[in-house]
Amino acid sequence: MQGFDIDFRSFRCVFNYHPAVLHSYGFSDDETETLDDLLKRLAHGSLDDHNGKCGTNFEFVKIVKANYHFAAAIMYLITFQVKDPYDDNIKLFQTRVLHADGIRTEYVFCRPQPNQPLECIGIKKDVEKVVERS
Repeated sequence: MQGFDIDFRSFRCVFNYHPAVLHSYGFSDDETETLDDLLKRLAHGSLDDHNGKCGTNFEFVKIVKANYHFAAAIMYLITFQVKDPYDDNIKLFQTRVLHADGIRTEYVFCRPQPNQPLECIGIKKDVEKVVERS
């Protein structure tokens, strides 16, 4: 789980992790930006970084859920949907982003959610590319 997808129904806070209330304000210097807007921006940036490093073309779809905790800034753990251009299926990704608005944004990692039943390829079927399988 590594801090992602925590079930907060029985808890208000789990080891300094807090659920992200998507329609809330106050996480950005921009008073009109909701937490959902911020998380979308961070997920897009992280996915763009991932696509650039891996030569893939996953497309952001939507935020599924997010948690955060404080660590020199705010560490966001975001689960979001992407569209895989290989098979046009929606798949889950996770990203961990350290963010202090206007000061710092560090994309710690971005990856397909582990143990999901669908394989993530990230390129169109007609593109010739050797795909490493783990």
